[in-house]
Amino acid sequence: MPSRARIAAATGVSFVVASVLLVTLVLPAEYGIDPLGTGRAFGLLDLFSAQDAATTPEPEDSREPPPRVYKTESTSFTLRPSQAFEYKYRLEKDRGMVYAWKATGKVKYEFHGEPEDHRLKVQSYEKQEGDFSSGTLTAPFTGIHGWYWENAGDRDLTITLTTAGFYTAANELRPKFDPVKHKEVVERVPHELQTPPGFTEPFPPRR
Repeated sequence: MPSRARIAAATGVSFVVASVLLVTLVLPAEYGIDPLGTGRAFGLLDLFSAQDAATTPEPEDSREPPPRVYKTESTSFTLRPSQAFEYKYRLEKDRGMVYAWKATGKVKYEFHGEPEDHRLKVQSYEKQEGDFSSGTLTAPFTGIHGWYWENAGDRDLTITLTTAGFYTAANELRPKFDPVKHKEVVERVPHELQTPPGFTEPFPPRR
């Protein structure tokens, strides 16, 4: 029968071996803790990294579900001399639209996009002076995309805009003086969008 001294010695040896295995193997592989550098030497930290990546859930896509049916719009605006305003469509990233507009006189204009994510920068697509433009746009980011028009002439003019695309909202943005705040503010005027006859959208458009 083993003596108490031998049992105590065996227990002590087992404890030491278990402690060494814990520090050198288990902690680096399971928890990414490597106090002795053995985890890096034996490649055990890679096991922890792979396990952590596998168990980390992917972030949910917070983007609004894209419309299944495209929208259309045909509208017109009047600009007095020295007056300016913006007109913007809301588009999710990678959604597209086609457009054409004409004016009864030359205007200064810029076609650009403003991202919903404020870490991104405003992107300009076209900036010049003219009385007509047409083309297509695939949104590089989720946000509002549209035009700034300015009447630099001395007569009233009319802008006619026609579009079709997978946008979810359209807003007219005009500067307006606020007598309470004693400064100009932007007045947002939503426009009604049209869906092709015979089609309906399964959810209401975002304003």
